[in-house]
This record gives sequence, C-alpha cells and structure tokens, in this order.
Amino acid sequence: MSSNYDVWNAVRAIAWLVAVSMRPSNSIGQIEIEGKPYIKLETRERTREMMLARLQGAEVRWGEWKLLAPFDHPPGGKSIDTPFGPELDMASCSAGGPGPDLMRTFNGKRGKAIGWRDVPDEQGIGGPGGPGPINLDAGLSAEDARNAVGYLYRAITCDRASSIEVATGSDDGLRLWLNGRLLVDASAERPLDPGAHVVRLELQPGVNHLLAKVSQGAGEWQFQLTPRAAIDPDGEAALDWQLDTDYPDDESRHYRIATVAVPADLSLEVGGLGLLPDGRPIACTRRGEVWIFEHAYGTPAIGVQPILFASGLHEPLGLAVRPDPRAKKGSAIDVAQRGELTRLIDTDGDDRADLFVTLCDAWQVSGNYHEFAFGPKYDMNGDAWVTLNLAHTGGETVMGATVATRGWAVRVSPDGVMHKVCDGLRSPDGIGMYSDGQMFYTDNQGDYVATCKLSPLFEGSFHGHQASLRFREGWSNWKTDGMEIPGMTPAAIWFPYKKMGQSASEPVLTPTDGSFGPFGGQFMVGDQTHATIMRVILERVEGVYQGACFPFKNGFASGVHRLAFAPDGSLMVGMTDRGWGSTGPKRSGLQRLLWTGVTPFEMLTMRAAPDGFDLEFTHDLEEDADQAGYEVSSHTYLYRPEYGSPETDTKALKVTAKKTGPRSVHLTVSPLRVGGVGYVHELRIEGLRSAAGSDGRREHLLHPTAYYTLQRIPGRP
Repeated sequence: MSSNYDVWNAVRAIAWLVAVSMRPSNSIGQIEIEGKPYIKLETRERTREMMLARLQGAEVRWGEWKLLAPFDHPPGGKSIDTPFGPELDMASCSAGGPGPDLMRTFNGKRGKAIGWRDVPDEQGIGGPGGPGPINLDAGLSAEDARNAVGYLYRAITCDRASSIEVATGSDDGLRLWLNGRLLVDASAERPLDPGAHVVRLELQPGVNHLLAKVSQGAGEWQFQLTPRAAIDPDGEAALDWQLDTDYPDDESRHYRIATVAVPADLSLEVGGLGLLPDGRPIACTRRGEVWIFEHAYGTPAIGVQPILFASGLHEPLGLAVRPDPRAKKGSAIDVAQRGELTRLIDTDGDDRADLFVTLCDAWQVSGNYHEFAFGPKYDMNGDAWVTLNLAHTGGETVMGATVATRGWAVRVSPDGVMHKVCDGLRSPDGIGMYSDGQMFYTDNQGDYVATCKLSPLFEGSFHGHQASLRFREGWSNWKTDGMEIPGMTPAAIWFPYKKMGQSASEPVLTPTDGSFGPFGGQFMVGDQTHATIMRVILERVEGVYQGACFPFKNGFASGVHRLAFAPDGSLMVGMTDRGWGSTGPKRSGLQRLLWTGVTPFEMLTMRAAPDGFDLEFTHDLEEDADQAGYEVSSHTYLYRPEYGSPETDTKALKVTAKKTGPRSVHLTVSPLRVGGVGYVHELRIEGLRSAAGSDGRREHLLHPTAYYTLQRIPGRP
C-alpha cells in the first residue's frame, strides 16, 4: 500500500502544476482549476455547483431552492406515499416543461393556505465541501412541524445534455424526481445522512426540474443535496479556499478553514489526532490505520503526502505522541484500541511502526459493537486516561454494561497498571486536561444524560448512568437492596441541545501565547453532528466547576471529532461521520482552522457573581453599552432513563446592566437559580456595539448568545 502512495505522490505533484493554476490576484479569469477558468457568480453555492459541474464536463446553471410546507401527514416519517401539491401535476415537470406553478397556493396543515417560498440564504450553504442541510421546519411551530410532508424544488438549466452525480439524504423519508422520473423512494424514520443516496442526474438541454418530497415524524426535518466532486482533492481544496476568499462570512473574517487535501481513495475517518515533534500531523482512523501527513500547512494544503505509519488496529479512537527511547526519532504513538492501550514504535526512523507494545489490556469487552474505548490523554503525572463506552443493549435503557469497566473512566500508570477512577459515564467521546491539571470528559445525550455535557473526572465520582453501578464495589445488588444512587458530580457545562450542537466530542485547551487569538486558556470543543466547534470557559465556585459555552465556528466539511493545536497555533480538525451522522457534506477528512489576525468582537468571558454575571469582551465597548438589550432566561433538565430531556422549568429573569470598565459589563440577574442537575442561564445580547476603531467602524457581536451552567452561586454554600 505504501509503495502505491509513493508513486501516487510523485505523479500528483506534476499533475497539480498542470491541473491547477492559482495566481495572487483574485480577479475573475485569472484563476484556473484543472484547466477550467474560475468564474465568480452571485453566491458561493451557485459558484461551487457551477464549477463542479464544469469540471465534470457539464455547463449548468442552478436555480434557487423553493420550499412548500407543511402538508398534514398523520403517518409522519413512516410513510411517504400520499401525494400532495406539485406531485399531483407531475406532467408539468418534464424536461423543457414549465415546472410547478410557483404562484399557486395549497391547503396546508390545519387548513392554512401555503405557497412556495424562497429558502433563506443561510440555508443550504455550508463551509468547505459544499452546501449544508435545508431545514424544512424553519419558521414553523412545533405542532406544524410534526407529522408533515414538504416539497423542495429547483430548476437546473444546461446548454447541452449533461450528467452530474449528486449525494442526497433526508430526515425522515425522501422521494426525489428529475423531470418527472422517480430517482429515490425511501419511506423511513431516520436522522439526516447527506450521503444516503448517490444518484446521477441525466440533464437535458434547456430547463430541468428537480423536485424533492420529505416526510416528517418528530424532531429534525431536513434535506440535503450535494454535487459530488469528480476532481482531484487538490483542485477541490483550492476551489474551496478561493470560495472562502470570494464569499467570506462573518466568522471567516477572523477564523478561516483550510482543507488538508488527502487522496480521494483514503477513507480518513479520524479517530485520534496529534502532532509529531517536527509538526507533522498524525491521525489514526476508525478503519485501523495510522497516517502521517507531510506538507499539511498550505493555504490550502495541496501536494500533501500521506505516509502509512501503521495498520491492522481495532478501531482506535484516540492518539497521543509520547517520548520513548526505543523510537529512532524519540517519540512513539499510543492509541486506545477496543481491547487495549497500545504503543506503536518506529525503531529505525523510516516513519513505519515496526514494534507494537501492549501497555494495558485490563479493561473488558463483550464484543458489543458499541463498546468504544476513547483515549489516551495524559495527565501531569504521566498517567494515560481512557474512557469506556457502554454497550448498546436496548434493554431497560438504550445503553447498558454487560461486563465490568463499561461506563468507567480509567487511568493507566506508567507501569501499565489500570486504576478505575469513576463511573456512570454513557458515551464519553472526548477527554481533555484543564489548565489546573484536572481531567474532564464530554458525554453525549441519551438515557440518564439530559443533553451533551462537560464534566470533571474526580476519583470515585458518579456521573449519572446507572448501568455501571452493578460493577462498583459493594453495589452489585444495589437495585434489589433498595440503595439510593451515589451523589452525582455536577456537570460543569450543559450544552443546550441543537442550540450548541448534538454530539460533543473532544475538548482541547487553547494556547495562551496569542497564536490563536484572544481565547487562550479556554476549551475548544468539537461537535460531531453539527460539524462545529464550540468555546468553553470554566471557573471553580465554592469548590464546583462550572462555566459558560459559546458558539465559535461552523462550516466544517464533516463531523468534528478530534482537535489538536499545531506548533504555529493553528487548530488541526479531524473529522468523521460514519454511523454517527453529521450535517457536513463529506464523510471524513482533515482540515485546519487559522486565526486571520483580526480579533472578533465577542464575549471573552462570562463569570458568576453573587447577584448575576460579570462579562468581559474582546473589544472596547461603546459608551452606552449598558443600554443594549440584555435578556436572560434559565432552564434545567430532567434526570431520567429516557433518551435525553427537554428544557424544563424555563423562566425569564429580570436583568439590569452596568458598564464597569472599557470592556466589561456587570449584569444583575434576579432570580439566579441553582439546584437539581443545575440551571442553564441563557444570555442573549441585542444591539451591543464596540467602540469605534481607528477606521471609525463599530462592530456588533459576532455571536450574541452564551449559556452559563450555574451549579453554585459565589458566596453561598
């Protein structure tokens, strides 16, 4: 395999020079990608679709998406058979025909008149890699978005017969027609999988009509369609970088994504990610391989050379670079496989592991597919931490522990001895060490986990899932003996569901040298479902960790699974979606997040005070900052065996604001609420602007929301 990649890399370097020409100027006509002139259209999505079609030999023009919803559909997502609206007049959707009457109105759900409407600009446009999902429930009430059917339409115009391959998926059922011909027919209740159906659109000269029908039960109601790139990964990376240059969003002014182009036939489903001492990224994959990437720091990173370091591992879901005298270059690679912690050593310096050493195999597995092992992460004492997923049992609760150590966090000392630290974990995908040396983990929403959370791993602590208690010493018969569960360690951060993602992954501490902007010492936390990165600040109040989370960066190409800061301060992002789902258009990959040097206007910190919260910002504030619109509400969650929890006991709170310094505001909030599993205090700020800069410009907050998990109020026991 490695010899094939050596040949591939040699050919690739030459092919790139021939196929992709990028000049310093951004003016139209001065950039070619694979020999095709780059042409800037009115939107990013249309430009990308046009370029991909052109590179596939098709000259097409994509119309805007139109949406017609909701129709009443009592079967929900379980069926998609009942025809509505434009489906009843499919003859008009033949090639060259007029298409659906976009001015017509229909009798929709609950007797409301509905008509075709534009899909909002922010819908359907993702980051590098293509468009994101379209939410059919945007602007609808929960009642209207339940047990419903909706339609999406767009025209595709081409000058000659063309063939384009697209990937598409939905939540829930989907039918897809081109020119009246049914291409996809799937009755299903399922989460969105953007690649569930790969179809070829056989386009005729003139106007072609693409019509999608999406059924809905409950929960999310989404559709996604992405033209599949039939170009070299270098060309696609160059195209996406140019698109970000031409169509920067508010976030990209401050933090930009650069794709690390890897071979199209390399399934880089990143399970673990690290940096070698020489700065090269190294990643293990869920398919059991470990890859080193040379030349990964370009903008975009093209001409990347992957080197196969190891293979044959059992789904490693973490990676750490560790010193080892047996390694020719001084460092070895530790990975957590399903059944053991393994060290991979390159003894002769050829970037190939030739010595595999078992460091610890003391935890247990039953063979259940869901018994993942995450890690390792090393603490200040040199102990390796590993978190062990529960099995998917489908019994009394979705998750269970059929063998000992499932649902536990363990640490392995340098002598290879495993120590059980704490239990009650459910799906603990990420481990990170805070600046004070405390180890934290992220857990994912489900039974006994109200929503995703970040929690400290204390010796002997219990984190809520009751399945592991039967293996706690002295607790084997705890249910029949009528024992109460141990006191639960409070979550330091609750990530409100959907508002802050749906599948929290790895937390990594931001460097404090300013190389990644003003957020040094804060956690960056990935979200695997929403393909985003969140930001977290922590503090310890009355002995308890708590803090706030903020939106940070969206638009990654796939589910954000692993993070690692590079020596230059950029953030390497390893991605995967297989089996876990993601709104990103790609199945996997490696990207890099760079600070542009322009500091965004953000809430830097939000800290608890005896009567409210103290806010600090990244820029000086305008003089009347205390007159902006500050709104605070709070809610809590239910602790229960059912899957997740809705926000409950929601209450709007009274707020007064006072500017206390050039960049600070104190909020007096009444009443502050604590108790139970903690209360999330949701802050929204409208109308706040920064002081005028040297150019006279005043900025609005890039992200005007924050969510503080209040467990303790300062000064109160």
